[in-house]
Amino acid sequence: MNNEDAYTFLTAQKNKTITSLASSFIVLNNLEETEHDTVRRKFSTLREDRREYLKRADITTWNAIPFHTPLKHPRLSTGYQCSDEVMVIGSVSSSQSTSVFEEDFSKPTRKPLRELSTKGLRSRLSSLLTHLEKVAVQENVSSQELSCYLMMLCSQTECDFTTTKFCKEIIAKGSFGPVCNKLTYDKAAFLMDSLEIGKKKYIDLRRLLLSDVQLPVNRILTASANAIPSASNPKRIRISDGLDGSGSHRVYQQATHPNISTKSFILFGFKVISISDTDNKLIWKNPLPNSPFSIRPVAILALQENEDNIRYLMDTLINKESTEITEKGLELTSGFCEVEIQRSQLGGKMAKIISGAGGACCQFCTATFKQIHDPDIVKDGFPINRSITDLKVLFDEVNEEEFLSLSSDNRFNVTHRPISDLEIIPSSPLHAYLRCFGWFLHLISHLHAGVFKWSPTSKRVSDAKTFVTSLIKDNLNIIIDIPSTQGDTTTTGNVVRRCLIRKDDNDQDFLYWVLTVIPSEFKSHIIEIHTCLGAILRVYNSSRRVDTEELALVCSNIYQSILCAFPWANVSPTLHKLLAHAPEIISTFNDGHGLENLSEEGLEASNKYIRRYRDRLARKFSFEENLKDVFVRLISHSDPMLLMNRKFSIPRPPSSQGLRSSQDILVNTLIRDHEDHNDD
Repeated sequence: MNNEDAYTFLTAQKNKTITSLASSFIVLNNLEETEHDTVRRKFSTLREDRREYLKRADITTWNAIPFHTPLKHPRLSTGYQCSDEVMVIGSVSSSQSTSVFEEDFSKPTRKPLRELSTKGLRSRLSSLLTHLEKVAVQENVSSQELSCYLMMLCSQTECDFTTTKFCKEIIAKGSFGPVCNKLTYDKAAFLMDSLEIGKKKYIDLRRLLLSDVQLPVNRILTASANAIPSASNPKRIRISDGLDGSGSHRVYQQATHPNISTKSFILFGFKVISISDTDNKLIWKNPLPNSPFSIRPVAILALQENEDNIRYLMDTLINKESTEITEKGLELTSGFCEVEIQRSQLGGKMAKIISGAGGACCQFCTATFKQIHDPDIVKDGFPINRSITDLKVLFDEVNEEEFLSLSSDNRFNVTHRPISDLEIIPSSPLHAYLRCFGWFLHLISHLHAGVFKWSPTSKRVSDAKTFVTSLIKDNLNIIIDIPSTQGDTTTTGNVVRRCLIRKDDNDQDFLYWVLTVIPSEFKSHIIEIHTCLGAILRVYNSSRRVDTEELALVCSNIYQSILCAFPWANVSPTLHKLLAHAPEIISTFNDGHGLENLSEEGLEASNKYIRRYRDRLARKFSFEENLKDVFVRLISHSDPMLLMNRKFSIPRPPSSQGLRSSQDILVNTLIRDHEDHNDD
């Protein structure tokens, strides 16, 4: 190659071509000596041409390019690999550019194997190890055991009886175990889901473990013989469904759908609560009713949580599917099975939209805001007298426009016709924890600030709340009411449980530090409210059989105590729903058991998986493909066969001998099934 050709060549290919050729020539130590000298002379000529080009073009900076550039030289067809060294060419001046290329490209010396590290040995012997693993799989042994056989054979040839004996002992012990332990399809799918790895990483893992564990390539959904006993005859399936909206999602604005916002999503899903036979005997019960892994997704839409979008979703999909499955049942191999749907997984906002009672204080009764603060009415109780069926009959009998034009009290705070065809159970056990704790924290802030008029947004109350939350953070390391990146706050269900559940009256817990910041005349009332409210919420969110008469008495007493001790405080709608209707809700809708299996906690927790899967495990070049990948992941991680592989434990309440707090004692009096808890 002459100077003119080199100049034209380098001008067209920029600076990467010469370094690519240089990386190819680095492997000359694998060629014969004569071939090595010939190619080295050619490279020396090319190096002189480049030096002339540098002088003419006055180029002073070249990027550093690694030597593992693809080898394209016709004489290097044997597939030799380059070393992992990098040629340093960066930031050289014109005076130094000539000396940079004065390196000797002679055959480098190799270190002996015994001087290499483990990484170096693997790099040097990678082809041998790969071949060894393939042979080991063919011979149905592990690669380690095959190595022992090879070493034993070589030692026998060289009459090294000590090494031969050592290898025989290792092989006889069988310490390597069987090769290619085949994982079942369900366990492999559980592995892929629990580790949250994508398809490519799963393939890499399968190849990496090929010599030890054989991961299946495809997932085959098969029925588990242990899921439902073969002798059983399922005739009734009880499920709970619901909707939940979430915001503050990551925006991936694809060019194919520029007008669709991906910041808000609505998820519609259900969970199977239990399966019974013809005699109403329990066959199967969901071991994790509050887990997101129990939620089977039905639809996920990039919509905001408002009335128009919910109405569209209910009219086009949910009402039709729900009515059909409840009327016709579910066809199984043993015959048709009755399906009972309880629409209970609803937040407060969603319940108001679906029920049509958007201006009501409560979705269970027609009480007004003034009535829920009247001690005499509270003493008489609030029966459940509001239902979707009655509202639909009312809308059919009267003119809708004339009815909605009435005052809010005359139309029972109804804002529109109910959207759902099924009755809803707006019990919201998880939100009862969150909202009741929020009300209790506001009460503490008012007492600390000395403001005896309910105004949570006032400056004094806000400063007092900041002081209380800082005190809890400094002493208990519990972060309360701090905005999070997901659009909500750090006050989660687990945080609230740590604050409201008391295990020992002598602990320096949340209540202990709260009592240090309020006036002494209110301490006894705060202790009573914290004890009763925590006990009621624990029973309300449990799966135990409840003594509803005793629970009604406790709820009524604490409701009246709050109104008498703090007449200036407002009772929140959620607090009213808990204290006024919890016993009737438990006895009417859940056969006298706590509402753990009707909780919306699993559906709420699914929102974080939607965020995570969209960010890490979903394609982002297309809006449809992104949602499709998320939906497939949600289907996969809620697979009933995978649920059997998850480790879970059912918490047991403390025995009567282990009760160390007044709250535990109260919980113990509200529970009926102390002996037959395992049969429940």
